[in-house]
Amino acid sequence: MKKFEKIQKLLKMTFEAEKRYYHAAQEVQIVPLTRFLNYQSSKRNKFANEIAEALTFNDIKPVMSYIDKAKSKLLGLDIKRSLENTKYIPIMTKCLDFDQDIIDTSALLLKDRSLPVDIAEVLTRQMTFLIFQWIEGTDIIEELNSDRQVNHKKTKIITLKNYIM
Repeated sequence: MKKFEKIQKLLKMTFEAEKRYYHAAQEVQIVPLTRFLNYQSSKRNKFANEIAEALTFNDIKPVMSYIDKAKSKLLGLDIKRSLENTKYIPIMTKCLDFDQDIIDTSALLLKDRSLPVDIAEVLTRQMTFLIFQWIEGTDIIEELNSDRQVNHKKTKIITLKNYIM
């Protein structure tokens, strides 16, 4: 029974990851990054539903079947802050770190040989997908970092002392 509690925990984590990616996509103002984050959110929703379906197939009631992604009412100041937010790397990093927790939990669950096959299949697909997406996400972070470095190199502060004769 303990393993099914861990699977329920993984289900909650997957729904939470969906919510995190969704909110991250709402905050980010770079179109390719927003697309990536929205795609990640939808894939986590798909995996969460597959886990819930596998649990139901094994006569186990899923602890949850959806997550409310809506934020509480945003004030004008909150909208302005999100538009001015340029700290996309920490937002991405938080999502990827949470994915790493899901990968670790899935790996731990998959060590159990008594796990039903259909649940093991879903966990294996999810874990494999997350590993590859984690790699893609880190590549995006490196690209954002390199863009930031290029932008910093382009701006040069010239002191007036250099021009005084």
